[in-house]
Amino acid sequence: MAMDTIEKIREAEKASENAEKDAVIEADRIVAEAEDQASSLKVDLTKEAKAKAESLISEAKAKSEDILSKARAEAEEETKALRSEVGAKKDAAVKLILDDLTA
Repeated sequence: MAMDTIEKIREAEKASENAEKDAVIEADRIVAEAEDQASSLKVDLTKEAKAKAESLISEAKAKSEDILSKARAEAEEETKALRSEVGAKKDAAVKLILDDLTA
């Protein structure tokens, strides 16, 4: 009976050692899987952030081009108005000079 008990203890110890080894293997597997998932998540988040940044850059370029286009149009209108005003003043100056010369 004592031998039976000793044998059962040895079997229990062996089972415990095997369970511990299995637990270590499972823990290593879980850690490796977590690292893989973290790496994959990092790649996905990086891609997402890059895509968002590219989208924001594209929007900023479009807004910039729109602002520049409007500024050009305004500058052209101001230039036309100034040229028209200069033309009118030139005509008035020529008339004034001619009036002085003929008087």
